[in-house]
Amino acid sequence: MGPRAKTVTPHVWLHTWRTLGSNFISCGSSGSGAFALKERGVALNQVLFGPPGTGKTYATIDLALEILDPETLREHQKNRAVLKRRFDELVQQDRVRFVTFHQSFSYEDFVEGLRATTDESTQQLRYEVVDGVFKSMCEAAAAKVTHQAQAPSDLKGRRVWKMSLGNTLGDDSHVYDECLQGEYVLLGYGEDIDFTGCTSRQEVQQRFASAGIIPANPTNDYRITSVTAFVTRMKMGDLIVVSDGNFKFRAIAEITGDYQFKPHAEFDTGYSQMRSVKWLREYSPSLPHTELLNGQFSQMTLYEMSSSTLDREKLAGLLGTASNAGEFALQVDQRFGNYVVRKVGSEQIEFDKPSGGSLPLPLSIIRQLLSYVRDGRITVEDIRQKRVFERVAESDLEKYLVNGYQNLFAAVVERLLEPTDGPRVNDARVLIIDEINRGNMSRIFGELITLIEPSKRASADEALSVVLPYSKKSFSVPNNLFLIGTMNTVDRSLAGLDIALRRRFTFREMPPKPELLDNVLIENQLHIGQLLRVMNQRIEALLDRDHRLGHAYFMPLQNDASLSRLEEIFRNQVFPLLQEYFFEDWQRIAWVLNDHRKSPCDQFVRKLPSQVEELFGSDVGAGLEEFSWEVNEEAFQRLEAFLRILDIQIPAGLEVVKREASSGDFVLRELNSGSIEVLHQGHPQQPTHPALRELANQIGMSIQGETGHRLNTRTLGRNLLSHLQNQES
Repeated sequence: MGPRAKTVTPHVWLHTWRTLGSNFISCGSSGSGAFALKERGVALNQVLFGPPGTGKTYATIDLALEILDPETLREHQKNRAVLKRRFDELVQQDRVRFVTFHQSFSYEDFVEGLRATTDESTQQLRYEVVDGVFKSMCEAAAAKVTHQAQAPSDLKGRRVWKMSLGNTLGDDSHVYDECLQGEYVLLGYGEDIDFTGCTSRQEVQQRFASAGIIPANPTNDYRITSVTAFVTRMKMGDLIVVSDGNFKFRAIAEITGDYQFKPHAEFDTGYSQMRSVKWLREYSPSLPHTELLNGQFSQMTLYEMSSSTLDREKLAGLLGTASNAGEFALQVDQRFGNYVVRKVGSEQIEFDKPSGGSLPLPLSIIRQLLSYVRDGRITVEDIRQKRVFERVAESDLEKYLVNGYQNLFAAVVERLLEPTDGPRVNDARVLIIDEINRGNMSRIFGELITLIEPSKRASADEALSVVLPYSKKSFSVPNNLFLIGTMNTVDRSLAGLDIALRRRFTFREMPPKPELLDNVLIENQLHIGQLLRVMNQRIEALLDRDHRLGHAYFMPLQNDASLSRLEEIFRNQVFPLLQEYFFEDWQRIAWVLNDHRKSPCDQFVRKLPSQVEELFGSDVGAGLEEFSWEVNEEAFQRLEAFLRILDIQIPAGLEVVKREASSGDFVLRELNSGSIEVLHQGHPQQPTHPALRELANQIGMSIQGETGHRLNTRTLGRNLLSHLQNQES
């Protein structure tokens, strides 16, 4: 047997992973976009690790923008609202996806799996391979436009149809390629019947009947339904999205001709119904349905896509052409006179009005005005002087908008006429994996663990691919997909992180940053930055550095530096975390909070004499703890309790009595610090709140606030003092 392995603490081997990962990343080969990012020091695979509350998930937004839109990050680095809004736009465009690993997360969720579906035409159960979040992101990142044609600039009023062209797994799979070459689409239903001249469902049904095809239920027969849509409802100018199963699509076309009957040379009783089209986009590999839809495709061969399923903004984005590429020059927070850009969509731009409120304007108007200027029909000055409709009499633009906001339209068109470098967003994609160490890495990544290495990605010098177990198709990871993980070092599943995964990621530590809180003072006395430093020093000495407290817990104090807010943070977040860290070892919790050097009223946890001998007898009780612990709820409301965590001398002025009143044997005091003291027959009462309730009951004062909640010690004490002082006066 060999020598026993040396135990390494988590932060030591995390440092080792970070070093290994950094060296490993540098040997990869990438495409132009990924290469430029790597030159800026952006790793393809990286993990942010640190204790709870250090802003790991918060930082993923900046990292995603550093990859996808570095100019926005640079221009608005101190404006979190703008960065978050831009991040949300990228999420909406599916350029960023977010997933959280957990113990039940599997390969089928992450890569691919089988899902049972029902064929809507035959009602037969079938199993379909469904892509997981990682595979769908890879395919979206790898997809290229293999054919592109000028698309219509305005999609308004156009119907969008989903259509299947052959079964990718059947004997008619070549129909799609035939349609691409012939610039038409073919419908498999309709047999060899000519439907020329049909204008209604009834006429289509009669043609079927004339051919001897009489369905049992003509009203719901899908053959009649699909042919009726293909022959009578689809119009020239409508768009067709060609699906690839229920979860992908592979082309977009525009209908350019009326229905034609064209008997197929290969299929005697099918694919004889034709419409000529213009192929606008062809994709290889097929794009995931999330790039276009809010749901998934239906199994039906042909149907009109509903507004609830189809995302027209995504469709317009996919069909974006060179003629409107200048719109990328319009960015959030740009100013045009007194108007500021709030949001830029694919069909609409929204401005903040100088008088307040928002002004949404259609991009179709801007595109048309831009086209008029480029064609020499008008000038920018014509827009500004309200001469558009004099120069272009046939224009169908909305006159009240063009002439009502003429200066704004003129300024926007003028900006778009300026030279531009094109889109600021590159072709990269970002997958954020929160709590990456909580999942079973081998179970989730499977055989893909090797493929995420930069040197093994597609187009790299040592590129590899694997055949996936369900789809039986070759798969590789593109070099423009970036993985960002977050990892909580406190999580006890940290040790289970696969060593194969460790060396494929760079690791970036996210430590607590108490310096961000150095300007936060509670009642001009308590320095929150120093409070966090001292507590973390004690935790590190008693436990380790991976269990420190993060600064994020205390960040709300920057906007509300009140004792009540600090009480809420300590009571609901910090104190429960300390209980978890030390497994309710109250002595160590007391040491972190410096309770062993405080007076009892300022201790957060107090040691009480035990009654074990009375409970169990001397024989049993002698071997048990001689004391127990209790949480002092009132300490959370005392500024002195927090000040003494720092083991500093309390300023004399804070302990000076601010006001005092008495009732019978009770004496109430409010100190300059705001704390309340109760003396009964000259003896301090601890805890204070029960004594205050007893006094309130004696004088008939309510112990509840206006909303029905129980008043805390400070509020109840101040109310009692005011009441008693009023009686004395």
